Amino acid sequence: MPRSPVLLALALATALPATLHAQSSERSIERMAENIAAAAERMAARVEKHATLMAERIEREIERKRKSDPNWNGDDDTRDRARRNDDVPQGRSRVDTTVAFSADGTIDLSNISGEIVVTGWSRREAQIKASSERGRLELDVSSSRITLEEEGRGSMWGGSRRGDSRYEVSVPRGVRVIARSISGDVMVRGTGGEVEAGSTSGDVQVEDAVRRIELTSVSGDVTARQLKGTVEATSVSGSVELDAVDGDLHANTTSGDITLSGITSRDVETSTTSGDITFAGDMATDGRYEFHSHSGTIELSIPGSANARFSVETFSGELESDFPITLQPGDRSSRRPRRFEFSVGNGGARIIAETFSGDLEIRKR
Repeated sequence: MPRSPVLLALALATALPATLHAQSSERSIERMAENIAAAAERMAARVEKHATLMAERIEREIERKRKSDPNWNGDDDTRDRARRNDDVPQGRSRVDTTVAFSADGTIDLSNISGEIVVTGWSRREAQIKASSERGRLELDVSSSRITLEEEGRGSMWGGSRRGDSRYEVSVPRGVRVIARSISGDVMVRGTGGEVEAGSTSGDVQVEDAVRRIELTSVSGDVTARQLKGTVEATSVSGSVELDAVDGDLHANTTSGDITLSGITSRDVETSTTSGDITFAGDMATDGRYEFHSHSGTIELSIPGSANARFSVETFSGELESDFPITLQPGDRSSRRPRRFEFSVGNGGARIIAETFSGDLEIRKR
């Protein structure tokens, strides 16, 4: 029996909101997935760069082994012969030297197992103190570049432990520092120049760097403060914690928290899959700030006098705001997913915060 026009209209009126809601939820999920995927691609590129550099490092060591013993093939017996035929004394290898070095130079440090500590000072020279329990240390010095590498005789081929080597280096402030370890921590403090620091399974800590700062760890934490410049901070399964940053900032992790404090920036982009994001900083009127988490809480602490336009969204979490949410003409909101677009002050800075199953908290400070 055909429906009356009134009943049909009522059915459409009931079904349409649900349909629109489902479409809105689907678009919301797709957009969140796209944002997380884009961040994952950027993170993968930085991790791949670190892995490539480490792989090249290992390939060079393999080539050295083959040159020292043409019969070497990596098995235990051949490895023993390579050790016996190696003209480097067995046991600990050391470097302890001080060389003249200018502040516009570059120091490039890499090891396989152990800690790297770099400190800036006011002298026009570099002091290098390094030791390795099982590998040979290769030091190359020129007027503009210092390179120190550890041959991983024991540490790469097994039987090593974390802490087999240790680098302690002091350099003129302003020097560009490149420091990488496979299974050790990397610490760079007070150098006042560009820093590229990475570790596969260790922590990365940096203090006082400028211009371009690139920090990467695969399974360790990344911690840095007093940075001025462009900052890229990435960890796969660790946390990222940055304090007192002045400049563009991109921070990404898969399963760790992201904590940003004392931030002065026009461009902030953060993403984590299963961690929380905490941000405290100023908002430039022409700035853009993006925060994406799949299952974590996002907490933003900004000045009460901020002028900003918000676009915030959570699918199954709650929204709490110290600022009154006043929808202006053109602004909009929806119930589920909980999505709001609103302005505080005179608008200006663009703030985007999205989480799927976490809460959103916007605090005045």
